[in-house]
Amino acid sequence: MYADIKEDLSVQKTRALQVDMPSNLDNIRIILVEPQIPGNIGSTARVMKGMGLSQLVLVNPAPWRDAPDSWRMACSSTDILGNSSVVSTLEEALEGVHYLVGTTHRKRADILPQAITPRETGEKIAAVSQNKVVGLLFGREDKGLTTENLSLCQIYSSIPMARKNPSLNLSHAVMVFAYEILMASLTEIPPERLDLAEISEIERFYQRVAKLMARVGFAPYNDDWNTLLYALRRVFGRVSLEKRDLNTLYLIFAEIDRYITRAIEKPIF
Repeated sequence: MYADIKEDLSVQKTRALQVDMPSNLDNIRIILVEPQIPGNIGSTARVMKGMGLSQLVLVNPAPWRDAPDSWRMACSSTDILGNSSVVSTLEEALEGVHYLVGTTHRKRADILPQAITPRETGEKIAAVSQNKVVGLLFGREDKGLTTENLSLCQIYSSIPMARKNPSLNLSHAVMVFAYEILMASLTEIPPERLDLAEISEIERFYQRVAKLMARVGFAPYNDDWNTLLYALRRVFGRVSLEKRDLNTLYLIFAEIDRYITRAIEKPIF
C-alpha cells in the first residue's frame, strides 16, 4: 500500500499531462497593441511558452526592457520575451499575416458580425495555421482594441464571463485563447484549403480603391475616408479573400482606372 502511495506521489512530481507541440503553432502570432504594464508583457510570454507559442509582437508598448517585472513575470520564458518583436504600428505587425482575429469584451455589431467563443476561435486558428500565418490581436489593458483595429480583422472573439466583472487581465485572456488553440491543434483538423491573401496586401488594395474614388469626385460621409475603408473591410471581410480573388479585383479596378485615365491623368493602379 505504502509503495503504491509513493509511486503515485512520484508521478505527481512530474507533469501529469505533457504533449508534443504541433508544428502549426509556429504560424501563430500573438500581437499586443500598446500594452501598458511590463508585468503583463512578461506574463504573456510565460503563457505563450507553456502553450507552445513563440511569436510575440508588441505594438508601441510602454517601456518594458528595463522593467524588472517584465522578466520576473516571464519566469522561465525569458527567451520568448527577449526574442519578441517591437514595432511602431499595427501595419508593421501584420506583415506576412494571412488571417487576423480580434479579441474584445465589448459588443461590436456595427463593425463585425457576432463574436464567436474562444473554442470556436481555437478551431478556426488551428485550421488556418496549418499552412498560413494567423495573427491574434489583443488591445491595451485600459481600452482594448479600437474600432479601427477591429475593422482589420476577419473575425473577432469574446470570452464568456459573469456580468458582474466581464474583464480579465491581459495575460489571462491570452491564456484562454492559447489553451483553446493548443487543444484544437492536437486534434486531426483539416487545414484551410484557401490560398489566402496577406492582410497587408488587402489593405494596400483598399487604399488604392480609396484613391480611385477620390479621383472620380467621391465624397465620403463627413469627408472621413476611414468610413470608406471601414465599409470596404466590412464588405470584403465577410469572406476570406484568396490571392486569386485579390488579383481579379485588381484587374477590375485597374480597368476602371485606365478608363478614367484616358479622360484625366496618370493611373492609380
